[in-house]
Amino acid sequence: KKYCQVIRAICHTQVGKVKLGQKKAHIKEIQVNGGSTADKVDFVTGLFEQEVKVADVFSQDEMVDVIGVTKGHGFNGVVTRWGVTRLVRKSHRGLRKVACIGSWHPA
Repeated sequence: KKYCQVIRAICHTQVGKVKLGQKKAHIKEIQVNGGSTADKVDFVTGLFEQEVKVADVFSQDEMVDVIGVTKGHGFNGVVTRWGVTRLVRKSHRGLRKVACIGSWHPA
């Protein structure tokens, strides 16, 4: 409590209660706002190992700030990146390249 400034809780979902094909839980890091630092730490430690419903945290039509990071796929080629068609099997210098992207003039 003495050295904390930002309080975040690491939470997970209960996927077994939802009829999805997924078995792995989603893990989220949720920041706690409002009040002093000691109050925030006490609030979060009081919720350890307990179920928190969405209605307890959010009200109807409440605005939420969301930060997301995309997955990233490194240096991809044109087939994966732009969805161009692969070349035929017997093409000369590779088949995952761009060949013709359309007519030069509309003639």
